Amino acid sequence: MSVNRLFEEPEEVHEVQTELSLDDGAGLRVVSARFLDEQKFDWALFDGYDSLRVLTYSASVNAIIRMLDSYSFTKFECVFGYEGVLRDIKDILAFQKVVIGDTRAAIMGLKDERHAHVLEAVHAGRAHFRVVKKHIAHAKLYLLSNLDGHTRVIIGSANLSERAFSGNQSETLVKVDDDEEAWHHYNRMFDEIRDAASDEIPLPKDKILKADIEVSETPVMTDMSATLVIDTPSAEELELTAPVQVMRIEKVLAVLGPRLSAAIPPIIRGKQRITPEIKREISRIRLVKSAEEVDNPYFSIDRTNRTALLSGERFPLEWDDELVRTDATLLLDYFKNYEGAFEGNVARLQQDYFTLMAWLYFSPFICDMRSLALLQDSDVIRYPSFAIIFGKSNCGKTSLVDTLMTSMFGYAHTIDKRSFTTSQLRGLQQGYKRFPVVFDDIGRNAFRSHGIDMIKDEMMPPVTEYPGFMLSMNAEPQSFRDEVVKRSMMIYTTTALPPHNEELRQRLQGKIQEIRSGLTGHLYRRYLTEIMNRLDDERLPRDWLALSSGALSSIISDATRGLPPHWCQAVTWLNYAEKRYDRVKARLDSVLRESTHSKSEGDIPNGWMIEGDKIIVWEPRDAFGRSGFDWGDVPSTLIDAEASGGGRTVLHRASLEKFLGRRVRPLRRWWKPWESA
Repeated sequence: MSVNRLFEEPEEVHEVQTELSLDDGAGLRVVSARFLDEQKFDWALFDGYDSLRVLTYSASVNAIIRMLDSYSFTKFECVFGYEGVLRDIKDILAFQKVVIGDTRAAIMGLKDERHAHVLEAVHAGRAHFRVVKKHIAHAKLYLLSNLDGHTRVIIGSANLSERAFSGNQSETLVKVDDDEEAWHHYNRMFDEIRDAASDEIPLPKDKILKADIEVSETPVMTDMSATLVIDTPSAEELELTAPVQVMRIEKVLAVLGPRLSAAIPPIIRGKQRITPEIKREISRIRLVKSAEEVDNPYFSIDRTNRTALLSGERFPLEWDDELVRTDATLLLDYFKNYEGAFEGNVARLQQDYFTLMAWLYFSPFICDMRSLALLQDSDVIRYPSFAIIFGKSNCGKTSLVDTLMTSMFGYAHTIDKRSFTTSQLRGLQQGYKRFPVVFDDIGRNAFRSHGIDMIKDEMMPPVTEYPGFMLSMNAEPQSFRDEVVKRSMMIYTTTALPPHNEELRQRLQGKIQEIRSGLTGHLYRRYLTEIMNRLDDERLPRDWLALSSGALSSIISDATRGLPPHWCQAVTWLNYAEKRYDRVKARLDSVLRESTHSKSEGDIPNGWMIEGDKIIVWEPRDAFGRSGFDWGDVPSTLIDAEASGGGRTVLHRASLEKFLGRRVRPLRRWWKPWESA
């Protein structure tokens, strides 16, 4: 079969949905084809054409903007479809608001000249962005043509996104070149979706200053002269997988719904009629408040163009040296507050908290490091996306995280711990982009039920930008298994503020409030820029922790014109890795203390003995079969799992001694028992 007969319509025609009367897309159709060959995807697939028409999901916004900026298309049309279900006017308003916000945010993220270039193309009529308003559009469709009469139809599973075209996930595209029947068929499909079920996305002429829009500014609301008739899907059409964009839209919908309920008409016989009068009534309702109320904050970085967005607003990467000095001085003062006030090993506390600071500041880049590590088959667990700070209460965990977040973004943002569920964590992972997700005071059961699986999951989420998770826990009784410890940034401390000294606590809290109110964010801007300058797009850093902590130490030292204190020094990954098991080592040392050694099992209820190259530990179990020591904390390589069991744990002696950094020996007795004459 020749290439121009690659696609043929079957003789039998199935019934299509009456709303659009399409031969494909709205109804399920089967296209007959013959396989000719296949090849690896290359962006050159789009070369040599003057016109491109795209039907895709809105998650592809950034790649579409890139296409428009990188190719010389004289005509570009894009219709954003949707993976969810548009049931009524509330769904449509929420959907259009989110998609238009994403589109505007993507354009805002471009450099000024590219930003202007895209808007100029839109207002010159060379580019059109549209969003569906009535129907689901699941198809991914690319229609290319040039002035020489050549055409190309591309259909398949891949959205126009850098992730879909990266080759890192299973996707399929089928192309049909210079086939008149295929060209006519799929252009007719595109035209009917565009003309009957979509609205043009409004974009300003000169410059986009903010991504978010009022619901009254959505296209479906701006045409006050027409009545919109919405065909409500039947129940079986509502069983759809909800990806990240659907979750975000549903969050907006949760805010809009109660305020719109009095103004919108009921659904009658499967249809909802939105008349001009109803549109005017909706417009009089204030639908959008703060970004925090409607949608979550998010942080996005374009490392190629050295730009960043914070919740749809430009996040400046320029800094003022004097304000960097202000931030550095305030952070030094914050860490100095631990001295003389906290009881315990304050020097260790300061070093550990600085290590956590280095992780938190670097966390927006962790997604890039993990993606590159997976792509290069490198050790992804060296780039932890979870940090856990735990230990005694009153050790300043919450205050530290809030202060560091304020130094980064100007405010602290903590998620309600009731949202610490597997499904919610997945949504947060995808919706916050690079903005750190912070949970305070997570309980033991919630962590075991929902946190462990997330931490162990080493596959990339279905987005290119995703955040680090910061968890704080009062977790002295909490045990962290080896699989969690080696995959997380673990900070444990028993150094704390005396709980009985209320006057001291209040005085420190007042100082901390003053410090937070004076932070400007300029130190973090400089940090971000310096880190981006040092990172390579194709090569993993030799030691990301040394890179991050070294940059922080250098900036603080330079800003304050002096040597940084002992805690503010570069920390290597190996330095950190050797310390993260200190708590477990201390507990093992206690179990294997010389006074509990026995020559044979059963002499004492709790004890240990040496048997060749093994060390055997025994302890009684409670009514539920639990032991007093949680061996799940101990690295699994130290335990002989086959020989252990029944209240008896067998350890490899050589590995154990290397882990503890000492020889394990029985108590030596240098005296003889006293005997009576």
